[in-house]
Amino acid sequence: MQCYTASDLALQSERKSTLPEQSFEEFFSNAYKRAQTTGLRKSVEARDSAGFQVTAGAELGHPDFEHLKVGEKKEAQGVVFFLDIRGFTKLSFVLPNDELLWILQALTEAAIRSVIQFGGHVIEFTGDGIMAVFGDSRTVPEIAGFAALHTTSFLMKGVQDYVNPQLQRLGTEPVRIGVGMEFGDILWSRIGILNTTQVKPISEATFLAGKLSCGGKTKAWEAMVGANLAAWIPDDFKVPAPKYKFTANGVEYSRDLFLFKWDQFGSANQVGGGELQKRLLGHKLASNIQKSRKRNAFRPYGRAS
Repeated sequence: MQCYTASDLALQSERKSTLPEQSFEEFFSNAYKRAQTTGLRKSVEARDSAGFQVTAGAELGHPDFEHLKVGEKKEAQGVVFFLDIRGFTKLSFVLPNDELLWILQALTEAAIRSVIQFGGHVIEFTGDGIMAVFGDSRTVPEIAGFAALHTTSFLMKGVQDYVNPQLQRLGTEPVRIGVGMEFGDILWSRIGILNTTQVKPISEATFLAGKLSCGGKTKAWEAMVGANLAAWIPDDFKVPAPKYKFTANGVEYSRDLFLFKWDQFGSANQVGGGELQKRLLGHKLASNIQKSRKRNAFRPYGRAS
């Protein structure tokens, strides 16, 4: 495993902050105007001119693993991030289809731009939401972890403070979002047949983060994180949540979960002048699950009766 010094972390942090940060309001309003006034085809062309790849097969995925062929695999680490957007069913009863499309396109584009702005990679669309991974061959885990937390706060606040007031002016109910995240070892592989394939991140972190983003695990405006990522987050930005439990082969398993206090994190990050980032980069982000012990990754707490 590669080791990084404090100067390495500082250099990566500085490199990622050279460009001015755009606001969520800019992302959403510009995407909405393009979708509304020029149509989605020109909206995509505008997005392409801004540096987003839109050619077939290149819109989604991770650049470190697109070269993989079916059956090939490669291990890496990263933070898996799921964003779940809720409320579109109700919107569909209130708004015309065109308006619904404009809002969905603008929200999706704003979410994509937000992830990319902070160094993440959008892997796939998940119904009304996205899955992304923070971490690549050029980024240490601590930078990736901070980027995932920053993105969560950025998106939550953006939708709550800007998108929903716009929807209320249209006379409809606001949308709601939930987030699930976990850090861990990821096995990347291309699956499928012939020309119908996709590179997938296979891991406990992936499936757990996806589960945590759903309405059954998170309420609106909650961000739930698994134990690996939570162990790295300072205590003042997390609170314990009910464990994730399941039964397999007659054995019951559990996993510690935490709610990420994204609003407090966002406020501290905004006023701290970089101090919060330095604070987190001073601690190692690691997976507590050993690769050789994958089968025992979830802790059993008893046998099912």
